[in-house]
Amino acid sequence: MKKFFVLFLMMFAAVPASAEWVLYQRTAETDELFDAKFVSRNGTTIQLWTLTNYPSPVTNLEGKQLLSEKALTTVDCEARKSGSEKVMKYSRKNGEGDVVGSMETALRLISVRKGSSDEVLLAKLCQ
Repeated sequence: MKKFFVLFLMMFAAVPASAEWVLYQRTAETDELFDAKFVSRNGTTIQLWTLTNYPSPVTNLEGKQLLSEKALTTVDCEARKSGSEKVMKYSRKNGEGDVVGSMETALRLISVRKGSSDEVLLAKLCQ
């Protein structure tokens, strides 16, 4: 139980307390936003939180329904690559409600595909 509590505190210590969400793409399937308060910026590399809202509940692999997810995302403007190392899924929109799933992995930047939402994000951030 103690390990779970420490892990819980570590995960949420990195989540922004008061985000400035900016909409960068709206489709029939999602609203995609980013927090204008970057976690960090080092040259052409930006680390920030992104938020995805779904218009109707999505069922995750564990059978739980979610309406939003936040991802700790890194964007390399010069290399045109991006990746996420932490994702948290929420029962309500805007990253609110119960956490119904989460994952953390080593950061792996991949090339941004033409026409993807990541390409739209790069265009907004890397002007």
